[in-house]
Amino acid sequence: MTKLRLFSLLLLLSCNAFAELSITDFQSKSKTQTSNTYINGLSSGFNAINSKLVAEDAVPLYCLPPFLNLTTANYRQIISMGIQELGPVVSVKPNVDQILLNELIKLYPCGYN
Repeated sequence: MTKLRLFSLLLLLSCNAFAELSITDFQSKSKTQTSNTYINGLSSGFNAINSKLVAEDAVPLYCLPPFLNLTTANYRQIISMGIQELGPVVSVKPNVDQILLNELIKLYPCGYN
């Protein structure tokens, strides 16, 4: 169990170490192939971690409803909602990775969180 949590943490940290999509980049590179690829990879990573948690009978990060297949456009909309919720006053702005994960947890709670 702790190995999985450590692996998940290292995976999330490694994303930040090699690449990061800031809010400014997300807004300025809207709908480019590069940002779409980044968002698809990010969402696939989150879904893989979540599936691993479920497979090991651990508490998942979020619980998508059955048969819900989110598209790149859906993930973009979720990120945009998270950015709007931050407002202009936030001194330290999170990156898109953090925003997407926080919004998925908030939109699709499991009952465990």
